[in-house]
Amino acid sequence: MRFEGIAKAGFYPTPASQVARMLHHLDFEGPARLFDPCAGEGLALGQLQASAAPGSVSYGIELDKARAGKAQACLDHVVACGYESARVTPASMQCLFLNPPYDQHHGQGGLASRSELVFLRDLSKCVVPNGILVFVVPRYVLGKDLVQALLNRYTDLSLYRFEDGAYDVFSQVVVFGRRREKLLQTNRDLTPTERQVANNMVAVHQDASLPIPILGSDDTRWRVPAAPNIDEPILFRGALLDEAELLQDLATSDVFCIAENLLTVASDRTELKRPLLPFRRTHMATLIAAGALDGAMGIGETRHWVVGMTRKRVSRDITEDERGNEVVVDSEEYVTIVRTVEADGRILDLQ
Repeated sequence: MRFEGIAKAGFYPTPASQVARMLHHLDFEGPARLFDPCAGEGLALGQLQASAAPGSVSYGIELDKARAGKAQACLDHVVACGYESARVTPASMQCLFLNPPYDQHHGQGGLASRSELVFLRDLSKCVVPNGILVFVVPRYVLGKDLVQALLNRYTDLSLYRFEDGAYDVFSQVVVFGRRREKLLQTNRDLTPTERQVANNMVAVHQDASLPIPILGSDDTRWRVPAAPNIDEPILFRGALLDEAELLQDLATSDVFCIAENLLTVASDRTELKRPLLPFRRTHMATLIAAGALDGAMGIGETRHWVVGMTRKRVSRDITEDERGNEVVVDSEEYVTIVRTVEADGRILDLQ
């Protein structure tokens, strides 16, 4: 990548004029989830959402925090991290808008491959079967590896290019496709049309003089399926929880509800009912020791504070057995204590 590209972190936003031409090829069957894992400032996906069916929801991932902050003004959900660290529900997005960095990706062992290929492989799992891919890449990366990766995951592929002027900058092309219900097992399963499209893509990669249809030049359209459960939340989080996400998780956590019940004082959740018969002294002592009658009692000068408690008392006896060996016996018993605090400050423990 050139120095100016490194400074931008590979950020080259899709021109709004070309997004408008892409929209010419998309129909929306209903509200859908729209996903851009390289969202930038959110303008392209925001433009896509504005033309989608009402109720559609946008999801963006952006590595640069400054751009992610701007994207939050355009999109419904934004996380500021690399897509590798994001947590997204598999097969949850009806449309993937993918304009990845144009660069080499260095993996394990120093092996290098195109970032466009890596992004496509890693992120296609987020697309539902029959979901739509809008893939923006330079013409010169449409080699055999990338085309094969597309064929393995998508069908109904078509290739277009940016209009003159915009195309001259990075030679960008757009691949539309529909997510396969199952991965392609072998190229013997390809249809003649799919073979022809794949051969055309590879040929365009090898020969820049070959013609490519311009976006919006025909009426071929891809139908973006509606999300059957658009109102149900999906997992879409960054690498680290922020405060808002933590509060949301706690509010819906079954474990937190159980812990809250365990930690909440019993007297706050229960109400002592009036007995059928008057309490005897033993009953009163048991209630006070259990904490059910803690509080101020009495009237006037006899008013005092009562706190009930139960303590475990351990007593130890040391004896000898028949052989004269020392035997230690520990006995446990629970003792009920009623502590009173008198008006004059005296503290009395009653057992």
